[in-house]
Amino acid sequence: MRNCIQELSNISLARLWNLVSNPWKIPMIFADIPVLSNNDAALFLFPDLTPAQIEACRMELLKNNRLFPELDKNMIEKRSRRIILESRHEFLYMAIRFARPQIVFETGVFDGQSSSIILQALHDNNSGMLVSVDLPADYTMIGSTHAMKETTLPAGCPPGWVIPGYLKERHRLFFGDSKKLLPELFNDYPKIDIFFHDSMHTFEYQYFEYTTAWAHIKEGGILLSDDILWSSAFYRFCREKKKICLCLKGPSFGAVRK
Repeated sequence: MRNCIQELSNISLARLWNLVSNPWKIPMIFADIPVLSNNDAALFLFPDLTPAQIEACRMELLKNNRLFPELDKNMIEKRSRRIILESRHEFLYMAIRFARPQIVFETGVFDGQSSSIILQALHDNNSGMLVSVDLPADYTMIGSTHAMKETTLPAGCPPGWVIPGYLKERHRLFFGDSKKLLPELFNDYPKIDIFFHDSMHTFEYQYFEYTTAWAHIKEGGILLSDDILWSSAFYRFCREKKKICLCLKGPSFGAVRK
């Protein structure tokens, strides 16, 4: 309760209006969902680690002198800007490095920056594969790309075009609607270690992906989701499964361990 009182006392008028306009978000405040920094979130998921180990892993990513130059080169060529490294990317990297998964599923690829971070972590683990599902954003997709800096893929570029070549050997990319492809792919990959939702952020799609993937995530595996505040699906799913979830500070990014 103390967390939610502090949250309400610090609320801005803009966010208050957002809550009034979207009343389903109010229970999330009173649910006392931990809102954590990247490092604290990693410690929450991997309590056997030390803060020093977690910070060393984060710095490992930031000091990578191959990944970021290649991403920037590709991004400048097509987007006329450098990449934007967000806190969720740091957390993604740490989660993959510490969990050491064999199979990671991802829905929603777009340019491929998050995919690149996951693949770099798998590369550094020297183990694992990323299976991605994406419906190419050749047009602005309401509920997915409409709120992004660029709402469509660059002309002539497929999803994942920004991924450096040296990381692609661990990547399997399938084009299509996750509602159709996920059940089919889970026949080939019946047990996975990590599932990451980053596709259509509507209740319908989020809840479908969470519930479909959960049955295939190994015990102790992790479900990750971007944009958990776009609908009530993540909160409802975790409540139904009686699981304690967490939210990263800043971004609308959630995680829950099975």
